Amino acid sequence: MRIRLVSLAFSFLGFAFLATGGGIALSPLVTEIVLPPGSSYQDMIMITNTGDEPVIVTAQALGFIAPEGIPRFLTPDVDHYPFSGRDLLEIQPKEKEVGPGETAYFTYVLHMPEELEPFGGRYVAAVFQAFPKEVGEAQVIVTTRVASIFLVSPGTGAAPHFTFNNVRIYQSDEDPRKIILEAEVTNDGNLHVSRDQIIGWIYVTDVDGYLIDSFQVETHTMLPGNKYVHREVWTAPQDLLPGTYQFHLDLLVFAPVGQKTQQYHLSLPVELSF
Repeated sequence: MRIRLVSLAFSFLGFAFLATGGGIALSPLVTEIVLPPGSSYQDMIMITNTGDEPVIVTAQALGFIAPEGIPRFLTPDVDHYPFSGRDLLEIQPKEKEVGPGETAYFTYVLHMPEELEPFGGRYVAAVFQAFPKEVGEAQVIVTTRVASIFLVSPGTGAAPHFTFNNVRIYQSDEDPRKIILEAEVTNDGNLHVSRDQIIGWIYVTDVDGYLIDSFQVETHTMLPGNKYVHREVWTAPQDLLPGTYQFHLDLLVFAPVGQKTQQYHLSLPVELSF
């Protein structure tokens, strides 16, 4: 079993807002764990009431997807994601009062079944919602929701894989020196890949093969079965002349020790007019 806890930052872009909110704070924010089929893992999640009034905190397990890198929680009635781990996570207690400045501990158990269909990673969130303990008749009820995310891998036999479709490179209508690069990216493997496992660069060369410029691709964590339209904008130098230029994408996905690194390469010529 291998486990990694991330409390302060996470590779999902824009995800940090889930760590705190409305007078409550949560830790850990993300748990990434290798849990072989048939095994279990138990630990605790801490919820701190940073407000001045007592709150009632409820807990539930929800599956999630993250096409754009930001988790989107799936209620049971719409949770048809084949890699959802909603049934793998048990949280106790289901409800608890937390006083001002107090920290409550919620115990959870993750259990990976012996048989996985489909085989691959599982993705589940422990979602906590806080309600005011006392509400006046005319008072508007304001609730706060925070979540602890679990990225669960079964280990051997699971790996991400990417496909690129509808690749487009074109000049902006507002500014022709703004070159827009778009591609529909799909993780058609059976495991997530974290942002810090991916490194990508785009190289721009002229008709003679000389390098004009290069820049790093901004990626994010991708779950299996998720897809999104990736977009990069390159500003052509002011002295760049009109003509045909080649855009090359090199993407590396680093694998665990003993497994081969995945490499993707795309190359496309584009006629630029200024």
